[in-house]
Amino acid sequence: MAIISIASTKGGVGKTSLAFSLAKDLRYRYATNDMSVALQKYKNARYYPNKIPLYPDTVYDFGGFDDPHSEEILRQSDIIILPTTNDQNSILKSQLFIKNFREKTILVFANMIENPNDAMMIRQKIHEHFPGLAFTYLRRTKLLKNALESGLSATELYESNNHSQHIYKKAYAEYLKILNLFLDDDQTSE
Repeated sequence: MAIISIASTKGGVGKTSLAFSLAKDLRYRYATNDMSVALQKYKNARYYPNKIPLYPDTVYDFGGFDDPHSEEILRQSDIIILPTTNDQNSILKSQLFIKNFREKTILVFANMIENPNDAMMIRQKIHEHFPGLAFTYLRRTKLLKNALESGLSATELYESNNHSQHIYKKAYAEYLKILNLFLDDDQTSE
């Protein structure tokens, strides 16, 4: 059981689709300060335009903007997943974010990556300033986008039929690296 925050001050890095999928796969609440289709697709999704309450077993999806009310939850989170993409502005904003929350457990999530070399380049740029920070990536794929739009989690979409298993095989394996961080915790706490 955990408080998971998906956050970045950069928009368009895939926060919502990742947060939605993790919340559904973990059977957690989904809480956000940013309007999105996720609110229509998941019964445990809630929108808080002002101050978001702190709940256990929740995935928080913070919009790509500064929100003074989100800092309290970010500081209380068990882990912050920081999506970033392979562009200089995204990497710079990620570095600034990490600097502000360096005492927290942060997982840098390089998203929409064309090839593993791009992921390693992002990792190198992050590690120049923050060595040893946890890092993972997801190749450019429609797995999370299509999951959100269908109202299914990434796991539900992947397992829905043989065709999905075929086209999302690599992407799902990469997504599982993140999901398993929390499944292992949940199974050991039961």
